[in-house]
Amino acid sequence: MNLTIRRAMISDAAAIYELCTSELGYHYSEDQVAANVRRLIGDPTNLLLVAEQSGEVVGFIHAHNHDPIYAPPMKNVVALAVRQDHQKHGLGHTLIAAVEDWAREDGACAVRLNSGEHMDEALHFYKSIGYEYIKTQYNFRKML
Repeated sequence: MNLTIRRAMISDAAAIYELCTSELGYHYSEDQVAANVRRLIGDPTNLLLVAEQSGEVVGFIHAHNHDPIYAPPMKNVVALAVRQDHQKHGLGHTLIAAVEDWAREDGACAVRLNSGEHMDEALHFYKSIGYEYIKTQYNFRKML
């Protein structure tokens, strides 16, 4: 398998949009995803990586700084998606490992993430690579 993990580029926005829609179930417009990719790739507090196989983006991960007042600095995985026909081959683990490397290099003490309680395969995956279940919580939002 000819796999490359690299920083995302603007030209990856359409593939990231497709993964957000098909694998994560988010229905944000392609133009909005492209604008976010453009903004995030230039921000050193964010890491946006893609997994590319034979010139095709088959996965991505987005992480950013998590600097709570009540704990030391961490990194937070915002999104991880791997195309279904590429799952269960270590690609997700490779993407997570790249974020963990970034966290170590940047002096963060941990990597944290959230996963929907209905995402059984994701929950099993995160536990299998050493992530500890901490708590169940409510997630609130107010659109502005």
